[in-house]
Amino acid sequence: MRYMITDELWAIMGPCAKQAKRYKCGKAPVLPERMFFEAVLYLARTGVPWRDLPSEFGAWDAVYNRFRRRIASGSLTKLFELLTDNPDFGDVKRVLIDATNVRAHRCAAGAPKKRGPRRIKVLVGAVADSPAKSC
Repeated sequence: MRYMITDELWAIMGPCAKQAKRYKCGKAPVLPERMFFEAVLYLARTGVPWRDLPSEFGAWDAVYNRFRRRIASGSLTKLFELLTDNPDFGDVKRVLIDATNVRAHRCAAGAPKKRGPRRIKVLVGAVADSPAKSC
């Protein structure tokens, strides 16, 4: 498998990830920090569902729960702040996601809904002109 995080990048990112981590209780996870970030990058790069995560990253639900805990605790936000403040990264200040490939339904953009041809109801006039019926 092709990994995204090089040794040079991890030399900078590893200490920042350790500093940004907010929870320190419980036993250590089975998956190392570097492989956890590789799993998250793999998901972002390929777009596969969590359940289809390759087994070399460990159990998919363990990676998912770890990711959710990191978001909830704010440690991922702290990591991004530390990385953008790091002078070793040069001029990188923001990471943007290009949304040209993100598809949305046209209703999400305010397009009118498709409707069939409008039918004119003539029932009121037809009922008034018809003779009274009895059972």
